Amino acid sequence: MKAIIFDWGGVLAPSDNKVAIIRLKKNFDFDENAFQDYFNKHEDDLCDTNEYKDFLSKASKKFNIPKESIVNALNADPPDEDFEIAKELSKKYKLYLLSNQLKFRTDYIKKTFDLDFFDEVFFSNEIGLKKPSEKAFEYVLKKIGQKSEDCLFIDDQKRNIDGAKNIGLSTIHFNVVEPKSSYKEVLDRL
Repeated sequence: MKAIIFDWGGVLAPSDNKVAIIRLKKNFDFDENAFQDYFNKHEDDLCDTNEYKDFLSKASKKFNIPKESIVNALNADPPDEDFEIAKELSKKYKLYLLSNQLKFRTDYIKKTFDLDFFDEVFFSNEIGLKKPSEKAFEYVLKKIGQKSEDCLFIDDQKRNIDGAKNIGLSTIHFNVVEPKSSYKEVLDRL
C-alpha cells in the first residue's frame, strides 16, 4: 500500500448534515427527516459545482431557518480524533483527501483546518467530479501518479466504496460505531 485516500465527512470529521440537524433543533422547529432528505438530494446535485447560494436560500425558506444559521451549523464541528490518526499515518503513507463538498464547506475546511499533512486534497466542487463516479477516482489517481491497486480508499458511504472498488481500489467502508477502532487497526496490520 503506497497511498491512502480519505473522505472528509463521516470519516475524518462528523457527518456534516447529521451534526447540523442536532445543532439546529436546539433553536428551530422543523422536520428532521425532510431536512436530511432535502440536503442529501440537493447537496449531491451541486457538490461538483460552485453553485450553492440558491440552494441555501431555498433551504432557509423551506425550513424557516436563517441561512447563516444553516451555514454555521454545517460548519460547527471540527474533525475528530480520526483526523489526528490520519496525521500520524502521513508519516508512513502518502495521504490524499477526496470529498464531495459544497463550495462554502470546502472554503471553510481549507481555511479552518491544517490539511498540510495531505499530499494533495481534492474537493468535488473544485475538480468538477464527484464520488461515486469512476471518473472522480480516475482523475485523482492520474493526478497523484498512483495505480489503483496501490491505493486504499476510506469512506462512510457504501455507494462511494462501490465506485472505488469498480476501478480496483482497496477500500474500507467506515461504518463502525466506535471510530477509534476502525481503519487504524486495519492499517496497523498492513
